[in-house]
Amino acid sequence: MNKFLISIIGCLLLFSSCKSISVQNKKHQTTTEQLALGSVGLDKNFVLEKTYDHIGIPNYYKPIKLYVNLIPFDKTIFRAFEKANALQPAKLNLNYIDSLNTKPTFLNIQAIDRIDLMQMLNDNENKNVKNYMMNQKESHVVSSVSIVFEEKTMQQIVTAEEVFLEHSGIKSYTLNLYTNKALVKTIHFNEGVVFSYRTSSACWKEDEKYKMQIVDLVEGNNKCPSNTYKSAKQAKKKINYYKF
Repeated sequence: MNKFLISIIGCLLLFSSCKSISVQNKKHQTTTEQLALGSVGLDKNFVLEKTYDHIGIPNYYKPIKLYVNLIPFDKTIFRAFEKANALQPAKLNLNYIDSLNTKPTFLNIQAIDRIDLMQMLNDNENKNVKNYMMNQKESHVVSSVSIVFEEKTMQQIVTAEEVFLEHSGIKSYTLNLYTNKALVKTIHFNEGVVFSYRTSSACWKEDEKYKMQIVDLVEGNNKCPSNTYKSAKQAKKKINYYKF
């Protein structure tokens, strides 16, 4: 193998290795795009580029409970943030100094109420989004994001008693903070910088009326439960017409 080919392979390996980071021992896909938690999309892979294709904004007519974790940056994760920060509108002023013990922090926010999320995706309100997911096996829901806001906003999020993802306007979501069951603050995703995400794939099963349903959401490359499938076509039963 000549040196030129080795160099090309090395560059490709280096490029691909920069496309994911480890956040709390879980593989996250890096991004420079302003992704919204709960949206439905599709990864697009090219030889030297990986982009994200937004497909739909489901109508979550009920609040979805979120889990929020404050995490200190390391050098690798901070580089992913810097790339996103240069291209997103928030343009946050954040510095990472390796020699200092105290590091800047980011938030990992994930949806933890999968039951409500699945019920709403199966609802007629989201018929078009569900139909797309049925026909596109590689589609998924953004179930976790790593994001940075201004310091004051970060503190308000982590000190709130409860944080929910809620529909806002026509095609957007907000983070709504509650204390003593009262809404204390509404935060839009474009106020922060999203630099990594994880996705969950739908697991399909046909019900007794031969209607396809999302019965689970599994993260990453995790397998679907027994007798459920990531492919809706595979989940479709053969109907014995002789019974009619």
